[in-house]
Amino acid sequence: MRMKRKNTLKLFWGIAIFVGYAMVLSGCVEIPGEGSLAPDIGYKNRKQYAVSGLTQNIGDFLSSSSTLPLRFEIVGITETSGKDISALKEQLSVIQYKETIVGNESAAELALKSESVKQPAISINQNTGKIELLEGNKIPAGEYRFDVQVSNTSGSRIIKDAIIIEFVEFEATTWSTGMKSAPKIERVAATPNQILFVGYLDGVKLPGNRIDFTKNRNAGFKGTFVDDNDQGELWKVNFPVKNSDTYCSWKVITNTNGTEQVSYVSENFNFVLGIPGSYVIRIYK
Repeated sequence: MRMKRKNTLKLFWGIAIFVGYAMVLSGCVEIPGEGSLAPDIGYKNRKQYAVSGLTQNIGDFLSSSSTLPLRFEIVGITETSGKDISALKEQLSVIQYKETIVGNESAAELALKSESVKQPAISINQNTGKIELLEGNKIPAGEYRFDVQVSNTSGSRIIKDAIIIEFVEFEATTWSTGMKSAPKIERVAATPNQILFVGYLDGVKLPGNRIDFTKNRNAGFKGTFVDDNDQGELWKVNFPVKNSDTYCSWKVITNTNGTEQVSYVSENFNFVLGIPGSYVIRIYK
């Protein structure tokens, strides 16, 4: 009888130890490892817009409850319609400073403190996830999709089409309410680097000497006047042409009782041109 009780106790303790060990093992599985990547990480606005040729930083990455710091890398780029993406990888020259800039350096002193390095036209900030564009890039108009790898101490995850950027080569950004309609921009050739402004007044096309870009020129687009001709007013420009407050005056000629009356009306508009070439900008009053 005593022997039977001993065997029963041994069996009980054996089962208890086994159950306890199993519970410890199951508990270990639930203990998370160091660091984590939250399931809902991604960019605040997945679809973004950019103008070719300009310096821009695009995209706000939301880390959610992920363990910081995060590291970012572009692992794939495609264009929605299958266009060539080589312009995004083009190496451009960038000036970097090797020493602190005080502010009173001469041109020669600045040259000694700087160096020219090559960087891709488009890259990602490995610490913030922002897509960084260099000035002078020649990215054609199109919709580009970026696969981004996000990493931390727990590992890595590739987010397919993490951010989608639609590029345009030019854009009319604002225009006065006094204009009949938005300015129309057309890139007509790869060279030379110039703009032909064509003015319309009440639907009638005007020669170049009937429009003028003289008012508040310091705030307007930067360029060199070339010629007034029957087609419009021609300017030579450097690219990219950045957003600026540009004023145009229309020369209004009326005839009252056989007497010619001349007056001027002025409107302003803003535009950007990214890719070098020859452009026609039509403006309407």
